[in-house]
Amino acid sequence: MITRLEAARHTTSTIAQTAQLLAPTVLGLMCARVCLIVATYGSYASTDAGILTDGSSLAAMVPLIFLLLYLGKTRKRLSKRSVFIATNIAIAAQAASIIALGIVVLTPGDSTGAEIVLSTIATFSSWIAIFYWLRRARGTSSSTAAAIAFGSLLLSEPLIYMASLLPHGIACIVVGATTCLQFLFRKKARTKPLPEKAHTDKMPLGYFGFAQRTQDGVRVLGILAFGMFILSVAVGALRGFPNGEAVPFGPLTRVGYMLLVMAFFAMLIWQSFRESRSIMSTTIWLALEMFGIFAVASYAAFPGNPDIGAMFTTVFNAGMTGFMWYLVIAFSSYGKRDPYYYAAAGWSVYILPRALARSAIVAIAPYAESDALQTAIVAGLILASAQIVFIQLIWVEHGKKSEAANGAAPKTIQTLLGLDDIDDAPDDPESIRRALMQNDMKQLQSQFMLSDRETEVLTLYALGLTQRKIAEELCISPGTTHTHIKRIYAKTDLHSRQEVLDYIEQYVR
Repeated sequence: MITRLEAARHTTSTIAQTAQLLAPTVLGLMCARVCLIVATYGSYASTDAGILTDGSSLAAMVPLIFLLLYLGKTRKRLSKRSVFIATNIAIAAQAASIIALGIVVLTPGDSTGAEIVLSTIATFSSWIAIFYWLRRARGTSSSTAAAIAFGSLLLSEPLIYMASLLPHGIACIVVGATTCLQFLFRKKARTKPLPEKAHTDKMPLGYFGFAQRTQDGVRVLGILAFGMFILSVAVGALRGFPNGEAVPFGPLTRVGYMLLVMAFFAMLIWQSFRESRSIMSTTIWLALEMFGIFAVASYAAFPGNPDIGAMFTTVFNAGMTGFMWYLVIAFSSYGKRDPYYYAAAGWSVYILPRALARSAIVAIAPYAESDALQTAIVAGLILASAQIVFIQLIWVEHGKKSEAANGAAPKTIQTLLGLDDIDDAPDDPESIRRALMQNDMKQLQSQFMLSDRETEVLTLYALGLTQRKIAEELCISPGTTHTHIKRIYAKTDLHSRQEVLDYIEQYVR
């Protein structure tokens, strides 16, 4: 029997091995996030930077919504070349805009307009860079997805804290210069196996523990996206409690936030690799709502020390960011549309209601006679999301359906989320990985004029099967398999499994 100590050692070893393979992707995502937070959130010296945060977010949402509508209507998938060019431009724009922002901040005089413009550019370019790193994670196991999403957030926190100790202008210039490290990390990532190969879950339980059937996974995604929308309104109100102005941190609460959020993310990663069934459904939802309730209670209990409530609010916000990243990876893995479609949809569900809620608080604050009503509304939103999400999850887990589940509304929601065309989608991470590889091989088949049988052989070969295993699966002789592989090499001018994978990574995905 395996003891708890042995299980812990095994989990630690697995995480360490996975971390080595995922390092470039995690570090690249970390850099993109640090740039965003330092440029538009003021390095979390307070809950955010007020109009600089929400104003730039709302402005940056405009081109993002156009991208969402275009990809949704045409159902096109962006080419490898398009993604490559867009990512290069985004990283360069990140670096240039945040360095320029630092220079503007250090220059005497009123520069609010220039700061908002530069912050908007930094926000949008940061989102596009983040989308690229999340795109690399599609088709991974649930544990790998958690490691990428929450690991990058965990590593970014100490850097953001150090940036908060510097004058804002200096912090922008320093971080802007280091943003270009993403070019290096992307180059390193291309020399590593794809993230989908970093770790395989032992049990095919999907991204949410109990969603073993494809339709269960689709329903859970829709449920959680709707719940995320409600929580986004709540966190938007809490970030500017009670009058819409940013809440500054004290020295202790700033350190407390950093340690609390790092411990939270480390726990999520650890439990994911221990194959916890509910960590990415009920457990994380309870944790997010707990931090939201703690924030509401702290604002009410310590009106003279709003930074205590701000500490829990920012943990709440950071946790939602990580979970949204995880949802984007899950959507991209289940759905058949371009990963950027799901990323843009996720940002619309999360960022837009959060920024609008914050703006509404600013507008109504002068007319509010007390904070009690606002406190009650925020608490009600959090509790409402709990009821909606948990009741639906119970129905899914026990194979039940509400009357609404068979109506038009869920179908409309699935269409909006890009999950309306995946009735035949795979049910587990390994099947998802195989489906992605089959899609890639269709492009190679067209490009190199491979036969259907050669395409089947190449798909299995690229997935790592030996020639003997390929022969067994396709019910052909090992000699026939070997002949097919030789013909594939001749047609493609690729002469090893690794060369095939490198070609897919460079020119197909």
